[in-house]
Amino acid sequence: MPPIAIRAALGVLLLGLTGCAGGPPWPEAASRDAITLRWYPDEISAAEAQQVAEAHCAPARRIAAIAAVERDGSAEIATYRCRRDRVAARSGTRSG
Repeated sequence: MPPIAIRAALGVLLLGLTGCAGGPPWPEAASRDAITLRWYPDEISAAEAQQVAEAHCAPARRIAAIAAVERDGSAEIATYRCRRDRVAARSGTRSG
């Protein structure tokens, strides 16, 4: 397995362990290229969820760009895609 894949797998594992520890946001799905997080806005902010997504993408030297947001009752669910650079993430162009 290439070193980058090993780091990405470790990042997903660590995120999974963090999610099991009980603290929001909770991962609903995770892959090397994306993560979906669920949280209650009265417990944590969207910025804090963004930081968790950034930590997920960091082992692959990518940044997290929000791809979708939805509400499920009082919970917020956001999907983040791991992108290669901040410019592409802001502009919405596909780079990763």
